[in-house]
Amino acid sequence: MNTKGLAAKYPGDKGIGKDPNVIAFSGFESDSWRQVFSGGRRGTVGVVGADEERKFERLQGKALRIKVEKGGHYGASIQYPFKQRTGGEPEEIYFRYYLRLGDDWDPERGGKLPGIGATYGRAGWGGRPSNGRNGWSARGQFKGRKDGKTPIGYYCYHADMRGRYGSAWIWEKDKLGYLENNRWYCIEQYAKMNTPGKNDGILRGWVDGRPAFEKADVRMRDTSELKIECIWINIYHGGTWPAPTEDHLYIDNVVIAKQYIGPTSPPEKTQNLPQDKPIGFQ
Repeated sequence: MNTKGLAAKYPGDKGIGKDPNVIAFSGFESDSWRQVFSGGRRGTVGVVGADEERKFERLQGKALRIKVEKGGHYGASIQYPFKQRTGGEPEEIYFRYYLRLGDDWDPERGGKLPGIGATYGRAGWGGRPSNGRNGWSARGQFKGRKDGKTPIGYYCYHADMRGRYGSAWIWEKDKLGYLENNRWYCIEQYAKMNTPGKNDGILRGWVDGRPAFEKADVRMRDTSELKIECIWINIYHGGTWPAPTEDHLYIDNVVIAKQYIGPTSPPEKTQNLPQDKPIGFQ
């Protein structure tokens, strides 16, 4: 088994956007990321190279800083729409990004993180339940901090969901989905659509190159018309509960690809990223 992702061939992700298996890349070195992605409020989203107040340290160069205002919900709703950008929608996808929770990050309750969307403006978010034919999504999620760490996972609207709201699946394996403030993590997600009507859809997650989650019985759809509509960089506090404090996080080196990406190799400074361990799920 190949134990490295495609990023291992591109130190610091330099040139990774030209790899034939890469669909999109942004290192957020300028506002040119807006040519790749759509959305993002300028009042809460911006590129930064320094932020000493919140103990920001660069992954490499600049990064995307996202703010959730006190008393508010929205930080960002940024998308890479596959059909608009590539002419079609995939049945499976890998999505990797680097995440750093700011020094002031202290949510009391949960909310949304980047992930995979296919709502088609009909269902799969905001209390609009999925029924297998109208839409689905598998965004990331965060919970309120526990013992100084923020649990993350998938928040999934799927055809077997109960009630109006999505299923919360925390990345519990080896507690890899419990993140500290003030350090960079390599977060990777993988989704493969189910055979329509069958419970064989797959969701996987990695943290710093280590397998953190797998669920291989997801029913996203009952029709082949539903696929993977977009990558959805959604930062949202709630539910209906507002943020009790102003919170910041940082995102960098986003890659969307057809195969496992993995952590970037040196010379970047991200901590504890194994390049010689198995990436697969047994």
